[in-house]
Amino acid sequence: MKHLKTKLLTCLLMAISMCVLICFAACKGGASVSDFYDAVSASQTRMDEIADDTYQYWYDAIYNDKYSDNINIAIATARADNKENFDFIEENEVKIQSIYKEVRNSDLKDEVKAVMSAYSDYYEFVVNVSGSFNSFSANKENYKKGLATALKNLAMEL
Repeated sequence: MKHLKTKLLTCLLMAISMCVLICFAACKGGASVSDFYDAVSASQTRMDEIADDTYQYWYDAIYNDKYSDNINIAIATARADNKENFDFIEENEVKIQSIYKEVRNSDLKDEVKAVMSAYSDYYEFVVNVSGSFNSFSANKENYKKGLATALKNLAMEL
């Protein structure tokens, strides 16, 4: 019985050691281009929601007599209603910048840089709303499509 307990304990310790080594190797490997893609994609989804809401609230202020016909109130309300999305993209921005530093010189550097450029433009557009309603609505779709296309091109190479 004692011999069986010793073997069982030895097997258990070996299993735990293997798990620790696997976890250590996985963590030490650093970020991958796939991690970059996933992080940017997650922010893109949230930025799309913010941009669409900002557009809709602004439109409602101009054409549907909402928000006291005040575009500043409409935009502020859209921001307040998207607080969770803003918090997410602000937090994820730090992660994206960090991962980008690790993967910008990878084998897919051209695709990664194209994604980062499109992401940065869209991020600034969503976070710092400016201009007229017409320019906002025209640019919104351009930035959305630009990032979506860059991400699609990167995904095809992954």
